[in-house]
Amino acid sequence: MITTGIDVQNYSLKIYNRWGELIFESRDVNVGWDGTYYKTGEMSPDGTYTWKIDLKRMCDDEHMIYHGHVNMIR
Repeated sequence: MITTGIDVQNYSLKIYNRWGELIFESRDVNVGWDGTYYKTGEMSPDGTYTWKIDLKRMCDDEHMIYHGHVNMIR
């Protein structure tokens, strides 16, 4: 589970489209992206999206940033 060892009050997941537009954001470790655009609720088009997770570890309060890409194909 992703919550092991992290401060769930200092967590965020962001998804960006290829133009750098924020299309999804969650501050809840239990809520992930379902492929929809948060402003309209419509499915995002096929393509490559960038994800970014910001979190803080509980053991030493170190701030961590992870990022990568996900390809959506329906």
